[in-house]
Amino acid sequence: MTREGSSALGAAVLALALASTALAADNSPAAGEASLARELNGRVPGQPVSCIIGRKVSDVWVVEQTAILYRMRDGAVYVSRPIMGTQGLARDAVRTSVGPRALCQGDGVALTSPGGKGVRGHTAVRLGPFTPYTHP
Repeated sequence: MTREGSSALGAAVLALALASTALAADNSPAAGEASLARELNGRVPGQPVSCIIGRKVSDVWVVEQTAILYRMRDGAVYVSRPIMGTQGLARDAVRTSVGPRALCQGDGVALTSPGGKGVRGHTAVRLGPFTPYTHP
């Protein structure tokens, strides 16, 4: 290999390493907190509750490694920060169907892989309390 080819290869390896580091940083807890702040922009928190009613949930989404958000039919967004299993919490990894029963602090939520191909490495996260966020 020529000196120029070796330098180009070294530069490519360095660029790949830097890109990998940047991607890893995007999944950091700080990135999750920043994303959660963007999701809740303009909303104010209320008093946490232990349970929410499943049939009142209109949408569910995840902030990576940080929280599960539940939009209620009245427009409030409840945030549950899992008390166990956040390392497996990915935007595409939570079953988004919610049944009519109550979801309560301590309940497990099964993690599934994209396309419904089964359960991921961590089988569940344990839900934390639900903090409501509403527009003032």
